[in-house]
Amino acid sequence: MNHTTKLCTATALALGVLPAGTLTAQESWPTEPVHVIVPYSAGGNNDRIARTLSEPMSEALGQPIVVENRAGAGGTIATGEVAKADPDGYTVVMCEIGTMGINPHVYANLTYDPLEDFEPVIQITSVPLVLGIGPSLEIETIEEFLEVARSGDRELNYASSGVGSAQHLAFEYFKQLAGIEALHIPYNGAAPARTALISGEVDAFIDGTLIPSIEDGQVTPLAVTSDSRVDALPDVPTMEESGVEGMVYTAWHGFCVPDGTDAAIVSKLNAATREAMSKPDVQERFAALNIGLVGESAEHFKSFIESESKKLSDLVEQAGAAQQKQQ
Repeated sequence: MNHTTKLCTATALALGVLPAGTLTAQESWPTEPVHVIVPYSAGGNNDRIARTLSEPMSEALGQPIVVENRAGAGGTIATGEVAKADPDGYTVVMCEIGTMGINPHVYANLTYDPLEDFEPVIQITSVPLVLGIGPSLEIETIEEFLEVARSGDRELNYASSGVGSAQHLAFEYFKQLAGIEALHIPYNGAAPARTALISGEVDAFIDGTLIPSIEDGQVTPLAVTSDSRVDALPDVPTMEESGVEGMVYTAWHGFCVPDGTDAAIVSKLNAATREAMSKPDVQERFAALNIGLVGESAEHFKSFIESESKKLSDLVEQAGAAQQKQQ
């Protein structure tokens, strides 16, 4: 490159314009499919969120969004793999309350650091959970549930999507505040846990994916964990309304990429996600599932993860979940 070419290129860079054929990788990104890794099995909210957003995000980015489910160890295996992936924007992970907020305080030896190994892209959701029961219990209200639990006439059990998952921690917190006992039965994801509830294999499940099963009459909702009633279940009381004081607990989901990913790529991913979230049909689908949408900047999500990590650390200790750390 001669002096004149160098000068022209430098001037173009200073003006934010590059000659044709000299686009940087960040500016031309993406030129191939983007892979969104869901660290849980298909059928849970992580999977539903990723797949609902994949088509409109593909339209916004001009490249396919490929959703891959890689379940295992409470989401830690796939999340750890993404932490070590190339920071080129082509590998995105669904990062949520379990993998980013709870696991650091539950698992003894994580292969990733949520605050050091990732660049947060966007917070997508805030989701109140629902306490639901299946056919194994012939009751209709949370008051009846608490009465059965406190009577000692039978040992209750509950499902979760794994040790240290958001559902596990929520139910342990519920047990503590309500003064009840119930045996924890972990499953490899929300979908098999929900199946176990519907079949009567377990008694109860606190989760954010129960709305369709409630509408189908397969699950009876007893209470929600938000600070106010939710639109999708207007007749279902909150935990606090039902006398379980302090039981306010919401899950959340977002996208993260490996640390070192260029800020321009993070910005493009954030914008494409927000564009997808703004689609009326997307908003309707999420509303029907009781999934609240958030949005906001990458910086907002980073601050949110930091604050949630501190809060959930205390909650893990209070609920006794830290005693179940795994190597």
